[in-house]
Amino acid sequence: MNRDENLENLPEATTVFVDANIFLHHAFGTNNNSIEFLKRVEKGSVKAYTSVLVLEEVFFKLLMQQASNYLEKVNVEKVKAFLKEERNRDKIFGPIFQYLKYIKILKSLGLKVIEVRDEDIEMALNLARKWGIIAADAFHLAVMQRKLIVHLISDDSDFERAEDINLWRPVHV
Repeated sequence: MNRDENLENLPEATTVFVDANIFLHHAFGTNNNSIEFLKRVEKGSVKAYTSVLVLEEVFFKLLMQQASNYLEKVNVEKVKAFLKEERNRDKIFGPIFQYLKYIKILKSLGLKVIEVRDEDIEMALNLARKWGIIAADAFHLAVMQRKLIVHLISDDSDFERAEDINLWRPVHV
């Protein structure tokens, strides 16, 4: 399969799986190539899929980033303690729910969110071992394999080792 393709060259009507970092580039405004790609999803010019595991990763990272606005050092335990105070929850979750609205818009325009199934567990662990990648990334590949999706949109170079996919990466300028 093709390795490390420039996302700008992704053909119209391609069926793709979208990794968390693409949504995070959009949420934080850090990569125009990723932002433009999601505009293509909005227009329906690509058939985009993601998974509940990807969205969990997106929302977790948004939560940690938002918490960094209020905590000197951010780790899971400190964020959990901060969230025990009801008055702190809106500070953290307000922006996260705003991004959820965007995800819902994408879903209404065609983004499909795939569930992770029991059958994906063993496949993911086999893929993690085969390609030397972390379990979360291997779960994405397992879901893609189950859904017969071979195009992955991601800025994660670890996926370069997965020889049975086409990796499309955003350009950094």
